[in-house]
Order: sequence, then C-alpha cells, then structure tokens
Amino acid sequence: MEKPPNRDQDDSEVSRAKIEKTQPELRKKLESRFLSLKPVIEQGMKEYAEALKDGIFEDKEDEEVGVGGVRKGAIQDKLNAMVERAEKMKVSLESKKELPQYTEEISVMYKAESISLDLEQKVAEFTAFYQKTGIDLPSDFEDSIREIWERNIDGIQKAIEENGFDDILLIPETKNLSDLHNKMTEGYNVTLQGDNFKEGGSFASAKSQNVDKSRIVLVNKTQNLKDSPELAKTLNIKGQDAIKKEILILEDYLIFQRKYFEETEKHLDENGRTWLDTKSGARLVNASWNPGGGRVGVFIDGLDAQSDLLGARPSRSFF
Repeated sequence: MEKPPNRDQDDSEVSRAKIEKTQPELRKKLESRFLSLKPVIEQGMKEYAEALKDGIFEDKEDEEVGVGGVRKGAIQDKLNAMVERAEKMKVSLESKKELPQYTEEISVMYKAESISLDLEQKVAEFTAFYQKTGIDLPSDFEDSIREIWERNIDGIQKAIEENGFDDILLIPETKNLSDLHNKMTEGYNVTLQGDNFKEGGSFASAKSQNVDKSRIVLVNKTQNLKDSPELAKTLNIKGQDAIKKEILILEDYLIFQRKYFEETEKHLDENGRTWLDTKSGARLVNASWNPGGGRVGVFIDGLDAQSDLLGARPSRSFF
C-alpha cells in the first residue's frame, strides 16, 4: 500500500490505495462466488428441461431448418460454460496453492475529495440491474469484469486521480443496440428521435466502437452537465472536439441513464444534452432526457455543431 501524501503537498496531489485481501479472505470470497453458482446452474438446468419438454428446440413453421437446434446449442453452451467455471473454482478452492491477490476495493484522493470504489458491490448491483431489465448476461461476465479490473487497476486509479470519476459502469457486450434501447427505455414513453436520426436508420444504423467487448466505464455521476463546474466547461463544445475527450457511446449512455434512474428516480440530462461517441453516417449522436415527454431523446448533429445546452461527459473505458 502506498503512503499517503505529505500534508504540505499541493491540493492537486493525490494518493491512491489498493486494499488487498489476506489468503483466508480471498478463499472466503472465492467460496462465496462458487456457492452462488449452484442455484444459477440448477435454474438453468430446470429451464432447459422445460424447454425440451415444450418443444422449444424444434424448428417452427416459419423458421429455416436448424434454427431450433441453434437455440438448443446456445443454451447448452451457456450451461456448459457455467459448469466449467464452477469446476475451475472448485479446483482452486481444493488446491493448497496461494490464491492470486485480488484488489476488490480502491480508495483515491482527488483534490480534497476521497473517492472509493468497491468492485464486488458494483458487480452485485449490476447483476441485479441487468436481471431486472431483461439483459441476458454471458456466463463469464462477472469473471471477465474482475479480470478487466485487476488487469487495469493502475490505469483506473490514475484516471480517477486525473479526472475525479466517482462511479463505474459494468457493461457486457452490446452488439444489438436496438434491443438494448428497448430494454433500457421500457416503461418510458416512446423515445423522441430527431428526424435526421430516424432518416439515417435510427438505432439499427448507429455505430459505436468496442461494443463486442465487456467493459468497465468510469463516469461522473452528475445529473446535468451544468451541475458540475468541470462538466459545465464542456457546454458549447463542438462534436469534433468532444470526441477527443473520450466520451460515452450511446450504448453506455442508455445503460447509465437507466441505472441512474433506478438509483435516484431522476434522469440524466433533464437540462441540456450530451455528445456521444456514436456515429450516424457522418454525424455524431447526442442524447438527453425529455422531461415534458417523459422519454429519452436521441439526435444527431454535424461535427462542427455547437450549443450552450450541448456538452460532453468525459469517461474512460477499460477492456
């Protein structure tokens, strides 16, 4: 653990601490994760048996030959992956070898503010969140997030030190934007789409990078850009300058928007709009919450467009 900064240091100096676990603590954590897999596997086996009984894996009249088999194979692969994951955990638990150090929590000083993040707490939060919103997570999602965290821990801490990010998003691959949008806006009024966005192919044609990967995304948990002195500085920024700051993509914004509402019963960007690093043709997407309509709003503007109500949410993504 690194020593805290000298009190005489400038306020801009920051410290960071990795809170490491003892071997008994690591073993207890692993055992807890191992035991949590049992009911998940049992439920999966039950659903598989019911699907087999109900003929879900048979080709339907309006389907091509083999589609039912694809459904069956996908569920089998998911169950096999969970069983394999459990078996690896069991081997590690039964082995007398030391478990690798796993940094579950970090504590970072940003100026005069202390920022602490507990990954296990976030994993539990997001697993429940995705279950509630109908997102089917890959069986190895939790493990892949832990690997990303441990592999990038120094970069994550450095990014917090430099930018004051105070929250994280844990996101699975999001290759189907249209489906994600539907699930993240369920219960809201129909999304307000700008004419250019609709004419450009709507969500089916919007393009973001790295949506085929699970990721950890650092964010500022601020409702409106104007609420934060630092984020307020991005208002009136052009799109071409916004994307140089490493900003959210539309997929991550939709998840952030819904998660923020689940936690606060408020919405991001009820006042103002946020540039997003998602293209629709040659233009850039931006989004907000439309209070009067009770819905998300998605628009596109040229890279040189700017407005005193349009800014950016800097972020950092780790894969």
